[in-house]
Amino acid sequence: MPQRAPRDTTLLALGLIALFGAIYVIVAYFALDRFPYSGDEYSLSLQADLFAKGLLKAATPPHLEWLRLDHVVIDSFIRSKYPPGASALLAIGARHGCAWLVTPIEGTFTIALVWHSVRRILGARPALVALVALGLAPLFVIDAASFYPHAPALAFLAIAFAGVTAWTISRRTWHLVLVGAAIGAAFLVRPTDALFFGIAMLVFRSPRAVIVPALAAIPFVAANLWYQAQQFGSPFADGYHAFEPTYIAIYGAAAAKHALSWRHLFSATQWWNHVDIFGEFCLQWTLPGTVIAALFGAVAVDDTEPSARMRRFSIALVAVYCITLAIMVSDPDDGPHTRYLSPVLIPLALLAANGFAPLCEAIRGKLGPLVQRVLVVLAVLFGLAQLGSYLQDRIPKQWKREGLYQVTHDLAPGSIVIVRAQYPTRFARNGPFFDGVLYLSAPPETSVDEVAAAYPGRPLYVAHEGIPWTLERAR
Repeated sequence: MPQRAPRDTTLLALGLIALFGAIYVIVAYFALDRFPYSGDEYSLSLQADLFAKGLLKAATPPHLEWLRLDHVVIDSFIRSKYPPGASALLAIGARHGCAWLVTPIEGTFTIALVWHSVRRILGARPALVALVALGLAPLFVIDAASFYPHAPALAFLAIAFAGVTAWTISRRTWHLVLVGAAIGAAFLVRPTDALFFGIAMLVFRSPRAVIVPALAAIPFVAANLWYQAQQFGSPFADGYHAFEPTYIAIYGAAAAKHALSWRHLFSATQWWNHVDIFGEFCLQWTLPGTVIAALFGAVAVDDTEPSARMRRFSIALVAVYCITLAIMVSDPDDGPHTRYLSPVLIPLALLAANGFAPLCEAIRGKLGPLVQRVLVVLAVLFGLAQLGSYLQDRIPKQWKREGLYQVTHDLAPGSIVIVRAQYPTRFARNGPFFDGVLYLSAPPETSVDEVAAAYPGRPLYVAHEGIPWTLERAR
């Protein structure tokens, strides 16, 4: 029996990985409707369509002031404001008409790799705990079912985490090269996540553990600088700054806050937002009890190498991401407010796996084994219930965001639709080539006659936001 247990556990783990992957696909296909809901998601999807055609950007038509769109840079050319990594991966699916399937695959890859890493460090049963704690965390499920860049970022960071795990076991330099390459790839998706992961490597107090990954990451950083030069005119001009004038034109100067700024340290609003994020992350977006188990795992008395090293590294990762959140803007938006803490889910899974047994032992000692088992089952059920609660709120909003394109589906290509909505720049999506119905995010003061004069001879409609949207012929 002792020889069969690891094999049986592996089969169970593989079955869970397949099940969780199926959940991500189901949520993406049926609940989120394979539709890039937020402006962030659409911006990445638009760039993926460009990459799928072998292009970095595409020319734009006249009247740019009526074509403004959230998180999309539009001047002489149209392109996303975000780094290229996430869109490049989405482009693989876009070439085959299934861009929505890319993030579920990335999510499934991530949980498999984290399970393998934790298994090497802590053993088979704790690895199952890590698999469930990560794979069923509501935040992770949403990351893996949407178009947000957090799923690919986590996939690359999972590779880096696996490389660190291997290095703590073997101390071979090539593992650090793998770590650096994975960090570099993550830099092409979410530069801040990659940077914070690299900072956490300082906990090893080894110059080699910092210098080798840094050198291995340089080609990826150079590729990003080249990309910025091609897209925004300078290696040191990123898309956020290129989009800033448009953002100010849409939402006003007061709303245009830099994503990273020391000023956020002195903003009462941002501190409230940070507290809100931490509270939601601990209580709503992770499986109930995960954070408590992780606290047990962080203080567990275990000086066995390499588990002790990985425990310290995981604590450092959590600390770095949580501390640096203080200089990040955290205003509520279209997505889960906690998604910027998504990288914390990986080290949290290892710590929770390390602390699960002592936590269960403590509960059994006070309340008995039956209560302990019931609490574990309830933790999983409550996590799924929280996911369902979020989707119950999100799905009607999803339908509303899609509604514009449903009521205009049968219009002839070249038709003009003026989008009348509270925030028209969230709806007026034309794709990168402007080759279908043309949606205008014209401000309210723009009259139908002005638009008619700008587009003579073309059918003109006005769409009004609502559930359902309404469409009227204006010419």
